Amino acid sequence: MRELPMERPQTKQVVLFYCLQAQQLAHKIAAQSDHIQLQSINWRSFDDGFRNLFINNAQNIRGQHVLFLASISSPAMIFEQLSVIFALPRLFVASFTLVLPFFQTGSFERMEEEGDVATAFTMARILSNIPISSNPEERFYFGDNVLPCFETRIPLFKQHLHQLPDADKIVIAFPDDGA
Repeated sequence: MRELPMERPQTKQVVLFYCLQAQQLAHKIAAQSDHIQLQSINWRSFDDGFRNLFINNAQNIRGQHVLFLASISSPAMIFEQLSVIFALPRLFVASFTLVLPFFQTGSFERMEEEGDVATAFTMARILSNIPISSNPEERFYFGDNVLPCFETRIPLFKQHLHQLPDADKIVIAFPDDGA
């Protein structure tokens, strides 16, 4: 009797993007596995100081599992990272994961009297609105807080048509062949 080789479960490839402050950590993480591919972002600036960001190889991350290694240790870097964090899931990625090793705004923050502003709550609300990874067919239809689940009733419709007495005479014409 010949033994068949056992198939190993396929480990998914992961694309790891990172902010400038987490570059060293990102390289250490990628060195631990052949399944992690580092990708970079151009963190350029316009003359007025606002960021001119560019996600390198954006067309090559379609269908990939994407991680972003973030750091919010300084208020100055939050906006630029949020800009990238909100853009990555919209590039047809299979999944998007934000890795935030430390949630700085959450440390030692308390609302002790009326008027205290819980900045940790604000940051949590912002991060809670990261867009869901989208597929090409729903990319431009829904907002960031909607995860559509497309279902079809065509099989039920066809089943019903086959039960009709003159089913052999029914022809379905569909004008949009690509839909």
